[in-house]
Amino acid sequence: MTPEERVLRRLAAEIETELERLSTLRTEAASAPREGGSFALRSRGSILHDFYSGIERVFRRIAEEIDGGPPRGDQWHRQLLDDMSMEIRGVRPPVITADLGKRLGEYLRFRHLVRNVYGYDLDEERLRPLEERLPGTLDAFDEQLRAFSRWLEGAG
Repeated sequence: MTPEERVLRRLAAEIETELERLSTLRTEAASAPREGGSFALRSRGSILHDFYSGIERVFRRIAEEIDGGPPRGDQWHRQLLDDMSMEIRGVRPPVITADLGKRLGEYLRFRHLVRNVYGYDLDEERLRPLEERLPGTLDAFDEQLRAFSRWLEGAG
């Protein structure tokens, strides 16, 4: 096995591990308290924060190992997400579809909000649609990342 094949297989294993961790968030989100004032909002906001953070960890690893490094600059989080829906000719296929990228952009914006406000300032109306879409978004992410992992294992 070549060093490149080892790197790609390790990356596929790391993706699998992160997908398992994200699956745990599905369970937590379903059982998160809906009553309890700001404590419940903080809990639910934290789950949504963790959801996107886990996704971004996967994207960063792909960027580091395949793309030549993650983007730089003030908008690197957004650029990283955009990069994942692009094919890099001769390097890799798109990791996710543009549609999933748009959906994930909502979670990225929410994560930015969570990092910049007090937990008691979170808005129930902003959380609810993200929570409702989380299972379907996670299903799509899981499916698309597993397809990308299959590509990784065949690329080496």
